[in-house]
Amino acid sequence: MFSLEERERAVELYFTTPMTTAQVVEHLGYPTRQCLERWLAMDSRYAGHMAKPIIPLETRRRAVELVLGGMQQKQAAKQLGVSVGAVHGWVRAYRKGGMAALQPKNRNSAQGNKPAGSRRWPSAADDDDAEALRRRVEELELENALMREVAEARRKRPRRRPAAPVEQGEDP
Repeated sequence: MFSLEERERAVELYFTTPMTTAQVVEHLGYPTRQCLERWLAMDSRYAGHMAKPIIPLETRRRAVELVLGGMQQKQAAKQLGVSVGAVHGWVRAYRKGGMAALQPKNRNSAQGNKPAGSRRWPSAADDDDAEALRRRVEELELENALMREVAEARRKRPRRRPAAPVEQGEDP
């Protein structure tokens, strides 16, 4: 349990700096990010502005994998604890744009409600090329992993294939 002073310190640090919730937690060493977000939700400066939770890429990838492996979208949604609509959207997005389309749109939802001046936007001084390459490698690794898992699922449940035709004149 955290004291009122500890709670207030964490909330004030969030509002008075450009730090994200994760950075505040790392800086202070307490609480968890989810706990800090609950405290922020109780603050009048933040109440009602909580973003929808971002469903991790791994969950999205797993949903697509299950559906492409033959599971019904409804069953995949139930197994992963997400909505059928979300699963449908991820499968559609994957078919249209691959793994890149499954990436969460708002990677930093914790700062989405801060004033624009307090957000840190990438500058030209940042090493954009190296970061873009790193993201591309990560995306391709995830896509390869997904395809390997789909291929493995297909191997476990192969489709029936017609027998090869026997040529005339051959003795079976």
